[in-house]
Amino acid sequence: MRKKSIQMAALMMAVVSLMACTNAPQGETIVIEGELANVPDSLVIELYEYDGNAGNRIARDTVMDGKFRFEVETEIEGVHSASIDNFDIGLQTYSFLWIEPGANIRITGDGLDYSAWQIESNVAAQKTENQFREAVQAERSQLHRIDMEHAPLMQRYEGGRDGKQRPSDEERKQMQARLRELRSQQSSINMQLIDKEEALLDTETPDEAWMERLYRISLKFKITRDTVARARGIQLYDRMDERLKASYRGQSIANNLFPPQVVTVGRMLPEDIELKDTLGNVHHLQELRGKYLLLDFWFSGCGPCIESFPEMREISEQMADSLEVISISQDSEKEWRRASARHGITWYNWNDLQRENGIFAHFGIRNIPHYFLISPEGKIIATDIGYSKGSLFKFVKKTIAEHNKQK
Repeated sequence: MRKKSIQMAALMMAVVSLMACTNAPQGETIVIEGELANVPDSLVIELYEYDGNAGNRIARDTVMDGKFRFEVETEIEGVHSASIDNFDIGLQTYSFLWIEPGANIRITGDGLDYSAWQIESNVAAQKTENQFREAVQAERSQLHRIDMEHAPLMQRYEGGRDGKQRPSDEERKQMQARLRELRSQQSSINMQLIDKEEALLDTETPDEAWMERLYRISLKFKITRDTVARARGIQLYDRMDERLKASYRGQSIANNLFPPQVVTVGRMLPEDIELKDTLGNVHHLQELRGKYLLLDFWFSGCGPCIESFPEMREISEQMADSLEVISISQDSEKEWRRASARHGITWYNWNDLQRENGIFAHFGIRNIPHYFLISPEGKIIATDIGYSKGSLFKFVKKTIAEHNKQK
């Protein structure tokens, strides 16, 4: 009963926290004003902001007489990237804006080719971003033209907005061939763009926009183990000041270039990882030894993760005598609390608040949902990736049965 009381208290606290976040005073306003010539009136554009690798739409406006305006408040502290998009027509500006509370930004241009838009801003990182944009304007313009063809073609290929206007098999075959051509062109141009941007890293002063390009180099090493990319990345990483190194992106770069030892099947659980519940209490995985543990690595923007919750709830209730479920979120604290309240998580629900850097890096998480089954002695005995209905019960029961046979 005590466990259930703690879980319900944590859930209620998450709900209260969500309400408090909703009613609390917000930070300084961000104002983005745009004036574009030769664009259609009634064009709907959307503003996305990025918290690490997660993007959220925070505003929408309709272009009238060539003008649009966003006046928004953000819950994200510090400088972070943003984009202006209309995915239906292929307007995808990627992360070409840098915003922070109190930002004032003016965008001017001719037409929808964002590569030539002029951006005036009081955010220091935007000046660096503009230097990168200027260096690769030709490549960005080519990518824009491809996007403007690719997006509507892809929509027609899939049968329109509602999926019911399916083209003939012959038409789809032709569309598929053209889509492959466009993607091949995108890949080739992106390689040229990346080379040009990375060449600028030696001359530009490190800041948030600069770090995004270094992050790309660090990812190359993480994925391919390219030692040349690692050497280049370390050389550039050493130019960063302590503030940048301590930032979320800085820690991500460090984890990619200097990867922590990853736990694998057969190893014992690490003892030094601290996790928090939604009440702020600190926990360690070792405190639940004596039962099997099902670790669920999830993220609020992951559809299969959320789909697994009803089955997770059943497992936690039906196997309560022998197994504990622990969901570990990659979300920021505010989004984690919102998602926890929204989805009614009643089992153990923890977060180290380091997103992809802390426990996610130690467990080598690249795809989610990702599950680990831990023995009562604290040894990792199996892992599984992805979710479909019934797959969790099958994974847990089969693994436990096999483990018991080996005793």
